Amino acid sequence: MTVGEKVAAANQKVLDIMTKARLVWTDVKPAIDAVPGMEKNLILIPGPPIEPEDLPIPLKTAVCGAAIHDGLAKTMDDAWEMVLKREIRIGSSQNYNCGNAASSVMSPSMPVFVVEDRTNGGTGYCVPHPGSNPRVLRWGIYGDDVEENLSFIRGDYAAVLGEAVRKSGGIDLIRILSKTAGMGDENHNRQPAASMALALELVPYMLDVDHPARDRVIKEVCANDRFFLHVMMAGVEAIMQSCKKVPYSTVMVGMGGNGIEFGIQTAGTGNRWYTTEAPKITGTFLKPTTTEADLLGYLGDSCVTEVWGLGGMSAIAGPSYLRMTGGTFRDAQERTEKARQVSLGEHTFAPVPWDDYRGFPVGVDVRKVVGLNVLPISHGGSALKTGGQAGAGAAELPMACFREAVEGLVEEIRKLEGE
Repeated sequence: MTVGEKVAAANQKVLDIMTKARLVWTDVKPAIDAVPGMEKNLILIPGPPIEPEDLPIPLKTAVCGAAIHDGLAKTMDDAWEMVLKREIRIGSSQNYNCGNAASSVMSPSMPVFVVEDRTNGGTGYCVPHPGSNPRVLRWGIYGDDVEENLSFIRGDYAAVLGEAVRKSGGIDLIRILSKTAGMGDENHNRQPAASMALALELVPYMLDVDHPARDRVIKEVCANDRFFLHVMMAGVEAIMQSCKKVPYSTVMVGMGGNGIEFGIQTAGTGNRWYTTEAPKITGTFLKPTTTEADLLGYLGDSCVTEVWGLGGMSAIAGPSYLRMTGGTFRDAQERTEKARQVSLGEHTFAPVPWDDYRGFPVGVDVRKVVGLNVLPISHGGSALKTGGQAGAGAAELPMACFREAVEGLVEEIRKLEGE
């Protein structure tokens, strides 16, 4: 086979993995018991690797708060000193098949959703979404009230959810997405339909759980219209675990930001990151006094859902998100068409009625992005430099990442070919 034929075959294999995956949410476990490679002094952060000294304020706060939560340190100052001394290590979530939205971090004692890809054999993980309270570690805020919620999630919340999911025998996420096609979710920044559909499947099993906090947990789940996002992130990570084992492939299999740098990963080079300065997510602000100068760069792993075709890639599925963030229906169409131009395939299980029943594009080929000079657009929530959510909107993915990825793939393929 020629190199071109090997690349084409590898890309078809990755596309098959992505389009034939069967994602099943099977459990809720402490990260230390579930995530391969997790250690007692390791805290996972979103986006590409970064030196501790370079962590932006929200991630610094989240890491130190998580260290206190896990009993690794008593105060924020003590925790930071331990991080600087490398006594507490930080790692890139996606390199461990995990996802952390915004400035979420994953510490060893935190519960994680466990999602299996029953077709390809991968498993992914993500911490639960903390709910609608703006004072959460997810946005780089820590205090007694945040710790109280973290402890509830680690204790009663995880216990009830875990038992319910196990009683269910596993919840099929593809079925959830199929049921909610045409209900307005783009399933990165908007997923009320998917969250409600998931609750409909989960609550009957929660009612069978004998636990004093059961009713409170049911209320928390049913009131959280973002609940599905973190389950879906774990699902996408399960798929990408298998994709990262395919040499020669030029398909994007990871992306995220740490507030300073934004990066992508490709199947053919696995956990290697290709990075550049993180773009800012612009759109609408929660407060009229906020300006673009207050924004941190792209922060979070939740855009890994877009690697699988959700969010900005399937913007046409959720045009109301465009309306909410200052865009139009035409903008939604254009975002999805851009993704189609640089993608290798299309999902068929969730057709969008107002888009001629087409599915959403999947399998972004980094060669196409560079060759056609077409940049996909990502949806996301914007973070304040000092911590807290600024608003929500979109960002064009930076070309520098894709150019670097093409160069990295050429280098890797030459090694494989013995050149």
